[in-house]
Amino acid sequence: MPPSAKWTFMVYIAGDNNLSAAGDNDLAEMRQVGSTPEINVVAQFDNAGTFGTRRFHIQRDGRNEVVEHLDETDSGSPEVLLGFIDWAAENYPAEHYALVLWNHGGGWEPTEIDRIARAMGATDFSEREASERSSTPLRRVFFRTSLQRIFEASTPTERAVCSDDGTGHSLDTLELERVMSRAVERLGCKFDLLGMDACLMNNYEVAYQLRDSALFLVASEENEPNDGWPYDRILARLVESPEMAAGDLARHIVEDYVASYVERGYRGNVTQCALDLSRVEELAAPLDDLAGALVTGMPSASGEIWRSQRLSAHFAHNTLWDIADFCGQIGAGSVGEPIQEAASSVRAALAPGQESPVLAEAHHGATVEHCGGVNVYLVPPLVRISPYYRELAFAQDRRWLEMLEAYHAQ
Repeated sequence: MPPSAKWTFMVYIAGDNNLSAAGDNDLAEMRQVGSTPEINVVAQFDNAGTFGTRRFHIQRDGRNEVVEHLDETDSGSPEVLLGFIDWAAENYPAEHYALVLWNHGGGWEPTEIDRIARAMGATDFSEREASERSSTPLRRVFFRTSLQRIFEASTPTERAVCSDDGTGHSLDTLELERVMSRAVERLGCKFDLLGMDACLMNNYEVAYQLRDSALFLVASEENEPNDGWPYDRILARLVESPEMAAGDLARHIVEDYVASYVERGYRGNVTQCALDLSRVEELAAPLDDLAGALVTGMPSASGEIWRSQRLSAHFAHNTLWDIADFCGQIGAGSVGEPIQEAASSVRAALAPGQESPVLAEAHHGATVEHCGGVNVYLVPPLVRISPYYRELAFAQDRRWLEMLEAYHAQ
């Protein structure tokens, strides 16, 4: 018998941290709409405090809401995430599935990192190192397994380098692909939409790695404000139009997210972008051409790369650069016709639309005004290339790593 619901909208809230209150606020937004016979809204919330982990079949105003209490869980565990997906699909089957990953928010705290490192038997580890690691980009990784692998490094010095060079990003991307592949196998279909209510996740390496796991990816290049997604607006649209196609839902999320901050007068930067993962490889060819042109142009091209990096939008402690902004800057430099043409082709491939990898893109704020919705790993020579970057599918299949290595060799 086919499922009666059109959509099951899953939200995995990893909120056992200093943003636990933001998770409560988002549940309240979901309850302003709630589930209907055609739309299931379900959430798993690991929050700070005495409640532990709970699963919800969200209802309007919370009336007659089904709540399942679990033992204390580790929301950074891939198995816990998979358990939530299994529960949602088994109990609330639907024709279409959306999964939103609500990240650690404020990040892994020193006490959590200390427990992980000691459990791994990290060599020469101290509480001071736990504090140091929690103040680096490493604090924002989704998965405990990413932290564990870094603490396998043999010295504190090696772990310190890994904390700042994008390694956490690389390892988290690999783990996320493994989790999503297992989830797709269990569901028997791709997710219609994968959303990242989290910071810094609209990254080309991530999209390329997940291209076989979902139809659309919606995420932000920039750090998200504490309020995250406007679930009341997003779910109201879906409940009003339960036949909505996944691409339309993705586009509406982009529009509603940025509009919600513009309307309240938010003064920081906000970005949001929907990628059509069935078309994400269409951006790989022009990026290959740009990488090849830059390699050919070395060593003189290295100066133009650095000039362009200084002038374009970047994120995650100077490891991720907005592709469109970078290409606009380097195309305007004195780099020669091959590089200019390649950069122009990349920008053309990023133009939003139904026939583009970028289905929809929106931004607001002074330093993101030239962003195109997607960033790429582009560490400058003073920062070592992540030793795990080469494990990513994009690095293995394409020429971007070759370009990075040529850039760093100058």
